[in-house]
Amino acid sequence: MSIDLRARLEKPEPFYFTWMTLPGAIVAGQVARLPYEAVCIDMQHGLSGFTDVAAMSPAITASGKPLLLRILWNDPGLVGQALDAGASAVIAPMVNTPAEAQALVKAAKYAPNGMRSWGGYAAVQAAGLVPADYLKEANRRTMIFAMIETEEALGNLDQIAATPGLDGLFVGPNDLSISLGFGLGKDLKIPKLEAAIKSIAAAATKNKLVPGAFGGSPEACAYFVGHGFKFIAAATDVGLMTAGAKAMQDQLAKI
Repeated sequence: MSIDLRARLEKPEPFYFTWMTLPGAIVAGQVARLPYEAVCIDMQHGLSGFTDVAAMSPAITASGKPLLLRILWNDPGLVGQALDAGASAVIAPMVNTPAEAQALVKAAKYAPNGMRSWGGYAAVQAAGLVPADYLKEANRRTMIFAMIETEEALGNLDQIAATPGLDGLFVGPNDLSISLGFGLGKDLKIPKLEAAIKSIAAAATKNKLVPGAFGGSPEACAYFVGHGFKFIAAATDVGLMTAGAKAMQDQLAKI
């Protein structure tokens, strides 16, 4: 049974999780046992399809940590599928309008709050509940994050953040930087980009949402924490392998 993600995010400490781009249940189980609080499978730009996720999900939740899923697109079927697979949170890319945010929430919640269809016993197993209790708890336990990563989304930020049932906003710094004309988001201190990031955190806080972001490095994580973000992708699977290999090679070079 994985932890109650919503209850954990009510605490003030930053919540750091890993970001998986590579498929495979065995690797997912190992990543879940690293010293981070959750694992996010990236289905948008990673290599995992739903068949992979179906195998990776129990390998992650068996560790007691929540499964997070960044889905391929903001599509109702994909939202429901991710939750049925056992995700405690869905991160939906390219949410640009209030209508898209409303559709996202509607797809993620059971009636009377939405139109999520019943099924997906992996979700029940991951929650450690019997089906009737899962149905009672699901709308509260499962969390929905809208990615804010375009200039259009920034223009609609206040209305998106005010969407009933939405749980968080999630910054995609690379796409946001590209949309604002700065290329890949390596320099987060470009004034216009930084102002946009601050505005997202402020909109989340104002509407009692969880502010989240993709970090990917200690420096980026520190930057986002400094701006009030708490739900942060700290490292990727490939990044951790690269860092580990470099650290080992540096030690070997000293022999």
